Amino acid sequence: MSGIANILHRDTIAALVGGKAFERGQQCFRAGRVLGVEAAGGELCGLVTPQEAGRAPYEVRIWVREDGVAFECTCPIGSSRQFCKHTVAVTLAHLEKERQRAEAELVQLRDQLMSVSIKGLIEGLLDQARRDPAVHQALREVCTLA
Repeated sequence: MSGIANILHRDTIAALVGGKAFERGQQCFRAGRVLGVEAAGGELCGLVTPQEAGRAPYEVRIWVREDGVAFECTCPIGSSRQFCKHTVAVTLAHLEKERQRAEAELVQLRDQLMSVSIKGLIEGLLDQARRDPAVHQALREVCTLA
């Protein structure tokens, strides 16, 4: 999903849809109306519960094409080819899911690092610093903070 993941950021979506639609999408997301979101094959798909009881969930699909971001939503606004709050809500749900996944990976990495000896950790960091100037600089900055 690299193509779509590189452009789906809060600021990008806000600029694409406009302030009012973005705010309504945030409200929809915060209300827990996104039933699910999946990213696969270069696209993002999700389901959103309508505000009106008894209606089927709206189906949202977002993908990248050469001229920009494309989207579909089965709601009346989405059917008229306009960005809707459901598209925003699915995007925000995806971003939150990715944030939680990254945080869980950091927790797991921290636990793994705690099991490495200090000598092994230092040697591994120095090895990385030899190969990557950015790592070298980051380690120098950490040392000045300590």
